[in-house]
Amino acid sequence: MEPLFSLWGAQAFAYGLCATAAALMLLALMGLCGRKRLKPATASACLAAGIPLGVMGARLVYCLVNLEDFLETYQNPWLMLRFYDGGLSMTGLLMGLFLAAVLVARLTRQRPGDLLDALCLPLGLSLAVLRFGERFTDLGVGKVAREGALTALAPWLFLEERIGVATEFRLRVYDYEAVCAVLVCLAAVAFSRWLGRRKGARPGDTALFFAALYGATQILWESMRDDGHLLVVFLRVGQVGAALLPLTALAVMTRPYARLRGGAKAALGWLGMAALVGGVALLEFSLDGRLTWGTPSQARDWGLMAALCLGIFALPLRWLTVLSGSQNREPLDVRLTEKKQGAHP
Repeated sequence: MEPLFSLWGAQAFAYGLCATAAALMLLALMGLCGRKRLKPATASACLAAGIPLGVMGARLVYCLVNLEDFLETYQNPWLMLRFYDGGLSMTGLLMGLFLAAVLVARLTRQRPGDLLDALCLPLGLSLAVLRFGERFTDLGVGKVAREGALTALAPWLFLEERIGVATEFRLRVYDYEAVCAVLVCLAAVAFSRWLGRRKGARPGDTALFFAALYGATQILWESMRDDGHLLVVFLRVGQVGAALLPLTALAVMTRPYARLRGGAKAALGWLGMAALVGGVALLEFSLDGRLTWGTPSQARDWGLMAALCLGIFALPLRWLTVLSGSQNREPLDVRLTEKKQGAHP
């Protein structure tokens, strides 16, 4: 990347400016979002903690994946501290932001769910800005696509690279991710409004919805990337991190769902999720050429993966709608105990 300009000896890059814009956008919108409005000081505290924790998490994941390079290739582990030279992970960034929201909630004696909801509602827009900024880097470039009717009718979906006299078309994955992040944001806002009419809605439900939807969609986009970023042999760390989001949402809801509908139905849900994730893994093997079944077809495999990702999102969503429709998520024996204690102080 070439710097855009220098200011007091510091070089400014296009992606860095996009990251700054994303952070400011998140700060401005956090105080306006959520079922419970945050005070400006609380939103500022979230971002003040989220920026360092997010950068630390993003750098930590990157360094752990590339630890061998720092120890053997560069032979200087202290280079891991040079986060400003590049080498970050979106998965680690999200982990840092979520951790910051929980810590600030504990320190200010607020419910973590309220802060997580306020964070996740505008987070899609900030992620869209970050994905848009990847066009100024080597990230977000997708696999080679065959030239055909689609490349002729919608050339904006592809990057054209000249290789001698031939033209190679690659997927503009960063654009797909940016548009999808905006749609996820709009869906989260709509879901939050819908939750406002549900008697059993709880703080944190919007954050669970965001985690399930964004993670499920990101599984698909990560499979289309071919930039070599955070790649361990053939395993894409970003794809694993994306899968952990809906799995975490399901794990958070397992206990209350089991109390409401029974442990057997909760276990059946986890079996279904395992089957969906396993299907995605098999399709990833097929896309990488490590598993052959029928005539190789990227369109077929991505179409099937999209269907599985829809199921990965639909399962937590189903649990969430069931729980939000329950006026009390506590088990019956707890409610009866509380009534007895109220009748006989």
